[in-house]
Amino acid sequence: MITIKNLTLLLAVLFMGFCLISSVSAMDNDSSSLTGSNDLSGSSVSSSSNGGVASVSSSSNNGLASDSNLNNLESNDISSSNVNSENEVLSTDNTAEDSNLKHDLNNKNSGSDLEDSLNNKNSKNILSSSSDSSNSPLQAKAKTKTTLKGSSNSLYKGNYYTISLKDSNGKALSGQKLSFNIGGKTYSLTTDSKGSSYLQINLKEGKYAMLCSYAGSDLYSSSSLSLTLSVLKNPNAFTVKEIETAAGNVKKYVLKNKRLPNTVKVGSKTLKISEFSYLSSKLISNLNSNNKKDIILLSGISNGKSSSTSLKTTVYKAQYLDLANNVVSYISSKKVAPSESVVKDASKKSVGKANFNLYTFAFARILDFHKSKNYLPKYCTFESSVFKQSASLKSTTIKGSSNTLTKGSYYKITLSDSSGKVLSGKKVSFNIGGKTYSLTTDSKGSSYLQINLKEGKYAMLCSYAGSKVYKPSKNSVTLTVLKNPNAFTVKEIETAAGNVKKYVLKNKRLPNTVKVGSKTLKISEFSYLSSKAIVNLNSNNKKDIVLLSGISNGKSSSASLKSNIYKAQYVDLAKRSYSNIESKKVPSSYISIKYSSNKVANVNFNLYTFAFSKVLDFHKSKNYLPKSCTFESSVFGVGTKKATSIKTSSNSINKGDAYSVTLVDNKGKGLANQKITFTISGKSYGKTTNSNGVASININLNEGKYSVVSSFGGSSTYKASKFSNTITIKSNNRFSISEIESAATSVKTYVNSNKVLPSTVTVANKKLSISQFSYLMAKAVYNINAGNANYITLPTSMSNCNSLGDNIDTTVYKAQYIDLTKRVVSFEESNKAPPVYAKVYSSSGSSIGNVGFNLYTYAFSKVLDFHKTKKYLPKYCTFESSVFKDSAAPIGNLSNKINYNSSQFKNGLNEKNTESDLSKYLVGTGQSAITSSIKDLATKLTKGLTSTDAKAQAIYNYVRDEIDYSYYANSKYGASGTLSKGSGNCVDQASLVVALCRASGIHARYAHAKGCTFSSGLVTGHVWAQVLVNGVWYSADATSVRNGLGNIVNWNTRSYSNLNKYAAVPF
Repeated sequence: MITIKNLTLLLAVLFMGFCLISSVSAMDNDSSSLTGSNDLSGSSVSSSSNGGVASVSSSSNNGLASDSNLNNLESNDISSSNVNSENEVLSTDNTAEDSNLKHDLNNKNSGSDLEDSLNNKNSKNILSSSSDSSNSPLQAKAKTKTTLKGSSNSLYKGNYYTISLKDSNGKALSGQKLSFNIGGKTYSLTTDSKGSSYLQINLKEGKYAMLCSYAGSDLYSSSSLSLTLSVLKNPNAFTVKEIETAAGNVKKYVLKNKRLPNTVKVGSKTLKISEFSYLSSKLISNLNSNNKKDIILLSGISNGKSSSTSLKTTVYKAQYLDLANNVVSYISSKKVAPSESVVKDASKKSVGKANFNLYTFAFARILDFHKSKNYLPKYCTFESSVFKQSASLKSTTIKGSSNTLTKGSYYKITLSDSSGKVLSGKKVSFNIGGKTYSLTTDSKGSSYLQINLKEGKYAMLCSYAGSKVYKPSKNSVTLTVLKNPNAFTVKEIETAAGNVKKYVLKNKRLPNTVKVGSKTLKISEFSYLSSKAIVNLNSNNKKDIVLLSGISNGKSSSASLKSNIYKAQYVDLAKRSYSNIESKKVPSSYISIKYSSNKVANVNFNLYTFAFSKVLDFHKSKNYLPKSCTFESSVFGVGTKKATSIKTSSNSINKGDAYSVTLVDNKGKGLANQKITFTISGKSYGKTTNSNGVASININLNEGKYSVVSSFGGSSTYKASKFSNTITIKSNNRFSISEIESAATSVKTYVNSNKVLPSTVTVANKKLSISQFSYLMAKAVYNINAGNANYITLPTSMSNCNSLGDNIDTTVYKAQYIDLTKRVVSFEESNKAPPVYAKVYSSSGSSIGNVGFNLYTYAFSKVLDFHKTKKYLPKYCTFESSVFKDSAAPIGNLSNKINYNSSQFKNGLNEKNTESDLSKYLVGTGQSAITSSIKDLATKLTKGLTSTDAKAQAIYNYVRDEIDYSYYANSKYGASGTLSKGSGNCVDQASLVVALCRASGIHARYAHAKGCTFSSGLVTGHVWAQVLVNGVWYSADATSVRNGLGNIVNWNTRSYSNLNKYAAVPF
């Protein structure tokens, strides 16, 4: 008899069996091939073992996209954006051979065939029984809601569309079946461990309606997502026609120039020759299989070298196909083209090797043949003689650094060709002192030889042997080797040691500084020299000792000792002392030492430094090291500690500025090299006082009032002290990088819309002039590159300026636009106004032109807008004058008014003319001789200019901006030689200004004075030019870009004496 309980169990078993049969039937149906549609014929679905990856393609598609970075590339724009607008994570398939759908083994979980997955007995899709009644599918249970979320609605052909399934709690649901319906077909996938499935889209470019759905389960409710999917062309995919057209151009170029081009234009893109070699070899292989799909360019292919092998033979179709396949495989594996590859005949025997140049040219000819005949040729001739090396070799020059250097310094030479291009990786030799040294030039064409010879003069020959491309060259110099200013003799160190010994015995402490030879050193530096001298003398080495740079003072511990230390022990102590300093750039506060009966004690800095001075003082008088030395701490008398106090001069600072305190003793003397601890907002910071007893800390807190505690922990000499203070932090004219970047975005947007710069810019609720903001942007770009994220302070005054310059349309790379920001900031900080134009350079160092204020300001805004989004600086920035309504005003259109410095209206600078006979100031003679090159340049500079003001300004600006400063005494090259070299000292630069002015009919003369104090602190004699314009002589000092006509900035115009004026310079 069947009971109700048994009947219920029977029904449950029958129900589970029905579900199992249905599930298996559904899975078998999923594995079927997808056919029958013109758009999707020949398509199939394959998935990994987790069922989460599939592909949809079209038979008319020219190939699967691969190696795409999904950048939306627009020419002449420093920024780039992803097509993906939401998740921004789309994997790419680097393999695309045909329209069949494949696993993405690189970016998805590895797996097996779909059939294997469906036959897996442990599949999660098979209903199984459970002893846990709570999981029984026969029990009614509320289902959890689910949500489907997709990736971007736009993607490149060949990329993956990602969909994620989550429950209402945000939990990713793995092992769930999802379906994708697109292009009239449905694809079934299973979510991976992250709840995601991936469908590769290989449809033609266009828009497609797509429905993604989840049918639900016993535990989860169903959900769906519908969208319109835009499929875009892969920018790295090239058609057969594009590659064949490029091949024809390569063939023509080689036949004309006897060499391969460096780059090849394929479609709309300019590719490296190695990238073209990959595309051409890949296409030849494809065409042999009648495959005319687009070819995806492999990313990261770099140019290699071509070997010097030569070959002349006929290669038949089967063999050049084999060669093409080998090249494809090599580049795919190595990301660089092979320098050569073996060529075989019909019997598969090697007939030689075709180098990169030869086989790439052969591939170009094969494809050019196919373009016209529509079939591959039966054979192709390989003949190296088509590549002929030029018989004429390029001249080379070796240029050396200064002929005078200090012992231990480096002598530098630079190797360049006749065009001024530096030559890297070349072997050069130095012959000096009877020995020859071989070195290789670096990326800047330079090699460096360290000179450790004795002081004196040496004949040196620097030579380059030449190569197949370059002629040999040499440079002979007489090198003067000077004494190293940081080298000290044993006698100098011993004399200083005797003085230290006397000082300690008198004052019961070490001195802060010690005079060694003619130099005053820190006590830590003397400790280094004395310990090194003891070790050297123990080895009978009496050579000079070079002081290690960067040694800072340390502390002395409170350790005490009274013992007699023997020679072996104090020599070992000296060795460990200088070794510690060489390692840490600071002496140890104490060093352990063994003494009587192997006892160990700590010797503090004060004691061992005093001991070294005693040892060296003994050696000075006896000429040998003592057998022992007494170490006795009591020599440093310990008296009452001196009281200290901390004070500050300001209770209010700007945000980001330094808050400073001064530590003084009971007599008000500043205490150097003492540690001050600042505590503010719950954090503590340690700083060390400078020579005046001042310690500082930069505070970048927001505006407001803060309590700051400054404390000194005391020392063996000084008592501890503490100072509490409330400071007010203001943020006047200080701006963060993020604030400047936000404003830069608004400037970029404004220019793009209005074709002009805004007159004012609001930064952090403060309205600034465009000149002020241009400074902030230039400083921000420079600081970002230097890793400096500190606030930027706006100078107190910044005048507006005009925008002059050339019409520019170029790309400026990162190193060059960083250099531009550095020069602009320097000019603005010196002149309190932006430059009306600034020179920009190519990556090779040659001048591109002068970019006006408007254009470089706009460029800075683009760079900062890019950094705001990408968090790194762009590799390059485009400079295009056409973005503005009016092109940049040419530099020749100069103001007819000279903006001289009225405070410099004095004798020898800016002064009224008092002479009646001025004829001598128009004659070119001596150093200011008017040669044909001077005449030609003067004509060029003043062309179109009618006033004397404008002509004088143009001539002065040229010499100031185009002629580099080079230090030497008196005249050396004169006006013509300085123009030819592109550099000169103050005398020769003045001669060039005088000669150009006189050639243009402008009176000009020399001024010479002594005692000129420059910004660097140098005090010396100096020469500059004076130019007569409308009855006034104006100073024309062209030695610094900070100067202007009638305005000298780089030296103190109140400091000179012994003024003389000349029509012709006498020296």
